[in-house]
Amino acid sequence: MKSSEAIYREALERLQQLIDEATAQGLDEPHAAALATADGDARPSVRMVYVVAVEEQGLLFFANIESGKGHQLLDNPRAALCFFWRALQVQVTLEGEVSLQSAEIADRYWQRRAREAQLASWASQQGAPAAPKGELRQKARQLEQALGFEAVPRHADWCAFRIRPERIEFWPSGWQRMRERTRYQKDPQGQWTQAALNP
Repeated sequence: MKSSEAIYREALERLQQLIDEATAQGLDEPHAAALATADGDARPSVRMVYVVAVEEQGLLFFANIESGKGHQLLDNPRAALCFFWRALQVQVTLEGEVSLQSAEIADRYWQRRAREAQLASWASQQGAPAAPKGELRQKARQLEQALGFEAVPRHADWCAFRIRPERIEFWPSGWQRMRERTRYQKDPQGQWTQAALNP
């Protein structure tokens, strides 16, 4: 009989294998997932995010802390993610608690971003009324000229969040959607279980 930890690790490994397979097949945005959040009044919203890491501590993604999702994640630190790879005929959904991560973690992944994306984070005040046409590009160019060959520092609003799964579910499609689902779930005692479900 598998231990609770082994069941949890199996679910994470299965998810990582799907991301790796999507990457190997050259699928668009293999790390992209829909992130669902809700504000303090339980009003939901959803948008796509890039999941940068699947780790035992949880799934890591980034958000502007002053954006709508940033405020929602702080006010109501629970969220859901949904990955979907049409070519693989499978989606994965998961839910769990979200926590703001350290500046050191955010710095480490900021350094991996494309320089253009780093400059854009500084040039654009996310969610604010749109600037006149061309102004954002001009701000980014001015910052790039001012920095020269220096690294672009992380914007203080660009923060790392981690969702710690409490449920992970694999939903295969294909064959008239009659393929068995698998649910990995943490029970009230904190133990992970695995179950097969009807499609």
